[in-house]
Amino acid sequence: MMLFTRVLVWLVCLFSAGCLQARLPEGVVATVNGEPIYLRTVQALLDGRTSASGAWETPSLKIMKTRYGDALGTLIVSALVRQELARRKIAVSDGDMEKALAEMRADYGREEFSRIFADESLNETEWRNLLRDHLSMQRFEKNILLPGIKIDLPAVRAYYQEYAADFSLPETLNVCFATAERKEDLEAYRDAFPNAAMAPPHGTSEQCQNILPQDLPPEWQKRLGNLAERACAVSVARGPVWETICLKQRLVAGSVGVAEAYALIERQLLEKEKLAAFRRWLEVSLALADIRVSPHMRDDLLSPRRADMVPVAGPLPPRDEDEGHETEPVAN
Repeated sequence: MMLFTRVLVWLVCLFSAGCLQARLPEGVVATVNGEPIYLRTVQALLDGRTSASGAWETPSLKIMKTRYGDALGTLIVSALVRQELARRKIAVSDGDMEKALAEMRADYGREEFSRIFADESLNETEWRNLLRDHLSMQRFEKNILLPGIKIDLPAVRAYYQEYAADFSLPETLNVCFATAERKEDLEAYRDAFPNAAMAPPHGTSEQCQNILPQDLPPEWQKRLGNLAERACAVSVARGPVWETICLKQRLVAGSVGVAEAYALIERQLLEKEKLAAFRRWLEVSLALADIRVSPHMRDDLLSPRRADMVPVAGPLPPRDEDEGHETEPVAN
């Protein structure tokens, strides 16, 4: 749901007076209808993203600024979502939070769950705030977006016809490649195939996969030839090892019917409609909101994303103290 956050924040701030540059209290990088967003929360979100991705490279200054802008845009939208839920009196409660935390502790184990914060240097208080944002987005989707969306049969059929080629299945071969240092070991594999594919005899190694016939080397294509299913080609010596190729199954070309693909298409259309509904809501919410951003984060938030910038967290570059700019439209 957050992939388009940055673009919409940029567009709405650019063409309306709803997003203002302002001097804010120390540690606050933005306010959304008076609700503060702290620099420490931005950093916690970036730390969590870095932990999840496992990437710890040192990015360039430009990439770091983009990541901070992305994170701030995400938190601005999260604040709008929480405020919308509060207005509708369906906000995530402390009880909802405790239930989610209990489920996570059960999945990880209590000690392992606690150790994560120390191992990844995550701030537990800020992490809980981000968890509330996550649960809020789930509730927003379930209670506000989904009730207004209906995927009917004509829409599914139209999608199927438009993307008919994607539902065609080419001929595929389920094959196993086997090697052994001793010919007798490989012959034992061949004799036991396809049961051997589940438990290769001692001294034999194998690799089984589905593959398109044209993706096989010409030599292997020739050796398969008219080989029957559940049979192996003759063993041949290649250097110090013996090798063979075996055919488990030929999966003939065909297509998936609309009935078989219905659930998949429905999910695709549902995601598309949810995205459109969220965009509409967000454009209106941003236009009506009083959003104020620290001058130090203004350019980071409003700069258009470059395609080569990978969304992985980096440390915050040093900044001078706020010199107390007067409040003015960001778009200027």
